[in-house]
Amino acid sequence: MLAYPSPRLAGLGLLLLAVAVCGYLWPVCFDIATLGALTLCFAAALDLWLTGSALKGRLELRREFPAAVTVARARRGEHVLVNRSRIGLRFRAYEDHFPQMLKLEPERWGRIAPRGEARQPVSITVSQRGEQNLGGAGLRVIAGLGLWVLQYRFDWDDKARVYPLIEELTRGDLFAHRRRLWGIGQHQSRKFGRGTEFDSLREYTPDDEYRTVNWKATARAGRPIVNQYQVEQSRDLMLLIDCGRLMHTEIAGRPRLDRYLDAAVHLAYLALSQKDRVGLLAFDADVQRYVAPGRRAGQLDDLIDAVFDLRPRFIESDYARAVSALKARSPKRGLVVLFTDLVDSISSRRAIANLSRLARTHLPVVVILDDPAIEQLARRPVRGLDDAYVMGAAEQFISEKQRTLSTLRTRGCLIINVAAERLDTAVVNQYLEVKARNLL
Repeated sequence: MLAYPSPRLAGLGLLLLAVAVCGYLWPVCFDIATLGALTLCFAAALDLWLTGSALKGRLELRREFPAAVTVARARRGEHVLVNRSRIGLRFRAYEDHFPQMLKLEPERWGRIAPRGEARQPVSITVSQRGEQNLGGAGLRVIAGLGLWVLQYRFDWDDKARVYPLIEELTRGDLFAHRRRLWGIGQHQSRKFGRGTEFDSLREYTPDDEYRTVNWKATARAGRPIVNQYQVEQSRDLMLLIDCGRLMHTEIAGRPRLDRYLDAAVHLAYLALSQKDRVGLLAFDADVQRYVAPGRRAGQLDDLIDAVFDLRPRFIESDYARAVSALKARSPKRGLVVLFTDLVDSISSRRAIANLSRLARTHLPVVVILDDPAIEQLARRPVRGLDDAYVMGAAEQFISEKQRTLSTLRTRGCLIINVAAERLDTAVVNQYLEVKARNLL
């Protein structure tokens, strides 16, 4: 416990100082100030001893906060103070602060009765994904004569799992996208024929093959019943997430990887709602995370748990290893959405070679964000030789990237190259186009 003078004690001290100054005019004021100072010192010492003894071990502070939150979204929790002493008091809790967290506590002091419980709201906004330690908190208390502020420290091992912007799944344009999918998805648009997926039962007709007869249903109905199948429209969607050195860059104030993960989760949510099988592979020099394609009830939770704490590493991404792992684990033809960046000729050549190999068995979609900072450098006015060099380098970078994207298109890849604010919509629209045109 620490203690320091309260505003009341400081105010009384200033008042006695003013009385002492008046002693230069009226000497009796010196005597009054001296007697008041001795009385105040005795009262302050007694108040500190009695209050500290009364509260020792009788205050308990805890934080109630959700175990799972969304990045960059304020979530409200509470500080709960339990007072087991016999005195009432005023209190204020304050949080530890970290660069990746914005914590807001009320500025007013709360009150708690003897042997009572009180709550104060706290708002926490976390700017980084992953498992974050929320830290501890301090507690300031004024009790007794109110001459001291007593300060206590509480350390907790509270952690919160910070997820991508998954709360956006319940609003915005995704419902409009799902309406556009009406008639495309397996469970909404049915194509009957020599399919492999069971659809319904119906009575036997002379044109039906004997192998389609459902003998159990026939026995129950007392007449021939056959299985009716539909052509399977559900497909495999693999999300390929690059976690190499290029994902450290920020686009419009947020890390490139965070923007890619948000788009990937949104796409997974929409694809699973259409009964497509969705999987994930995150890689840098090695495969970091893998979730097999599936469409069961908990698949989206598995995907989110696999990526919520992904961090880019300052190493070169190995496209060859990622493509080989994907083809070995998911050999069935499907849609592969690669979230990456191509900024130099070496990485571009490697990407072209391995994506060309992937395009023989799958349909690759390459997602690359435009960097507005480079676009601005290429367009800014030239006022000197340095500006000319910068503009030339930016234009060369943009030109090489466009050549790489053009080469990938000729090798059978679909390309998404948009600004950050259009990323989610562009990725979902490309998925809709693939479904609508039955490109798989």
